[in-house]
Amino acid sequence: MTTFHDPLVSGLLADAKLVAGYGRYGVFKDGALFAAIGDAEKLSDASASQPEVVKLQTVLNDCSSTVPFSTLAALRTGWSPGDMSRRTALATYFLIALSVTMMIVIGKLTYVYNRGVSINAELQEIDNNDFSARFGQSIRQVWATKKQLSSAAAQQASATDLTLLKDAYYNSVDSLHSLDQRFSSLLVRAQGFMTQEAPFPLWGMQWAYCKFSASSAKAGAPLDFSNPRQMAIDQFCGQQIVLAQQQSGTENSQPLKQSDFDCRNNGNTQGGMQVVSSTGMVEDVNADFDEATRDLQCEGVITITPNSISTLTLQARTLSEVLSPYALWILPALYGALGGIMFHMRMILNPLLPNPPLSRLIHRIALGGLAGMILAWFMAPGTKLGGEVTGIGFSLFTFAFLFGFSLDIFFAILDQFVSMSVAGIKKFGSPTVA
Repeated sequence: MTTFHDPLVSGLLADAKLVAGYGRYGVFKDGALFAAIGDAEKLSDASASQPEVVKLQTVLNDCSSTVPFSTLAALRTGWSPGDMSRRTALATYFLIALSVTMMIVIGKLTYVYNRGVSINAELQEIDNNDFSARFGQSIRQVWATKKQLSSAAAQQASATDLTLLKDAYYNSVDSLHSLDQRFSSLLVRAQGFMTQEAPFPLWGMQWAYCKFSASSAKAGAPLDFSNPRQMAIDQFCGQQIVLAQQQSGTENSQPLKQSDFDCRNNGNTQGGMQVVSSTGMVEDVNADFDEATRDLQCEGVITITPNSISTLTLQARTLSEVLSPYALWILPALYGALGGIMFHMRMILNPLLPNPPLSRLIHRIALGGLAGMILAWFMAPGTKLGGEVTGIGFSLFTFAFLFGFSLDIFFAILDQFVSMSVAGIKKFGSPTVA
């Protein structure tokens, strides 16, 4: 091997040989680099100004489009194409495990988010259709039909009239029961989503939360009212334990409703059919409506009261606040980070490219997650916590993944925003053109 006194020439020749060795795997289409290396090695004491050295530098520069500097840096550290050392294999397996874990986590969080969006859409539909008025009207219709049926039976009406009244009564009861079950099931799903699924979307999160956040007081101990936050945590974790025990046992897991308590204390006095008297028109309408509600609750037709629908709907509207972090922070960041992981996985699948170091991998994934979050902010610049975020869907998450996969797109859009901002700032103080 020829040794040169000029370190610039010796370093150039060493890099050229590394690139030439890399080119043996079918990277180069011609032998220009090999010829230039041979011409340079023929020199006895070369300097940087000699034509052979200049030609070698030119040919090596032309190879940069095929062999990037990152590959040359890896070659300097001793890496070779197709390296399957133990360290490389462990790094590959780690990245594969990380990507699979990320896909599972993102899939689970996306499922939770889509479920919340679906529940929120149903709540909005109920609120827009004035469900409370429809529910109260159905109760009055059932109650009126029931009184008509009772009066007709007392007056010994014909069988045809009784049959028609019975059909009308049963149809109105079925319609009212259907409305009640629709709202009740939706309310249970909304409350369960806000208290369990959204705060604890992943497996084991709720157990870990109760394990490390709940106090060590035994069950049945008096509550500590001096610490409201800890008391709420203890109550929440205690309720989950009771629900788990009820679901594993044979007893009914349905909680005791207030209507059940009223029915057991009042007997059947509320449920009997009474004939409407001639003085019934001057009776309190609200009292009659309350009586109808209690009667239908005792019969199992309804499980909620019309007065509580508006309150429960307002409580369920906080679902938008629960969905906001998912739509504007968590999911865009995770999709962007997944895009960064997929970018590096493509490099690992290519045996002619060196695997990225761990520090670069972590930085790339973090930058992809940040790009996804910034994209979410740009997509909804006026959105604040609790705003309407249900319109943000997979289009945003898809762009977040693309931004994480290709940061060139992200920085190009940022540069475009900077140019637009500079153009707008330059207009400050300028006269307005009519």
